[in-house]
Amino acid sequence: MELKRHKEIVEAFHYDKREPEVEAETELKVGFAPLTTSDPEYPKENSIIGVRLEFKIVFEEFIISGSVSQVNHFVNQKIDKQEDLTQEEVDELVSPLFDIVKRMTYEVTEIALDQPGVELNFQSQKNAE
Repeated sequence: MELKRHKEIVEAFHYDKREPEVEAETELKVGFAPLTTSDPEYPKENSIIGVRLEFKIVFEEFIISGSVSQVNHFVNQKIDKQEDLTQEEVDELVSPLFDIVKRMTYEVTEIALDQPGVELNFQSQKNAE
């Protein structure tokens, strides 16, 4: 698999103090969308896939939430729907997005809490088994 990536985009990132009386649950949503181009020179055997991660990570004292995305080009591989991707391809596509969330969470919590930052550990379902 040859993959060409655009730069990751941080669409939103929030650090919010948690109100203890308000119920909140951690949520991670990953979405994949085949994209099209208006460029007539774009190779027909390639595919463009948009990947978006929406997250809400709940801690005892605060909540981290937001969304990040990235556009990816598969070279010499046609992908029309998410089911066309293998689990390894899915893991590779979302990895940079999780890395951005980990890095931003560490930095923001280090500043906000005035102590070493919180280190997140995301694992794919395959790695968790």
